[in-house]
Amino acid sequence: MANDTNFIDLLERRIKLSIRTQAPARVISFNEEKQTADVELLFLSVDTDGDTDKYPVLQDVPILGMRYKISHPIPANIAGLTGAYGGVDGSNGIIHTKNEIEFKPFLKKNDVVFVEFAERALDNLNGTTPFDPEFNRTHDQRDAVITGILNFAP
Repeated sequence: MANDTNFIDLLERRIKLSIRTQAPARVISFNEEKQTADVELLFLSVDTDGDTDKYPVLQDVPILGMRYKISHPIPANIAGLTGAYGGVDGSNGIIHTKNEIEFKPFLKKNDVVFVEFAERALDNLNGTTPFDPEFNRTHDQRDAVITGILNFAP
């Protein structure tokens, strides 16, 4: 009976370790134009013998951007800012705009980022059209997306 319990415990652990959800990673390189990065997962892989190894580098991982709309003036201290669609009053440090502001990520080598893995394959994602993932893979490293920075590199 103890062997059965041990087998079930090991099987459960192996299944859990095979499902990737989120992980910290170190930025190796950043492509500002494509908004992608090559990253190294900071978790180590552990085999059945307990030996550890690094995961392969994840290449061309897309980075989540943000779009905000400022609905009322906010205090700010941004030197040299000019507004094409809104206004900047340098005398009192107030920004106001009625248009959206897009924040595109800018990563540096050695930033520690948070990577999430999509439930299904992202290969066929193209714009806003619903799609069939086609592939059977789930929570795979190939379907990673960088969702934010945990620690900024100096």
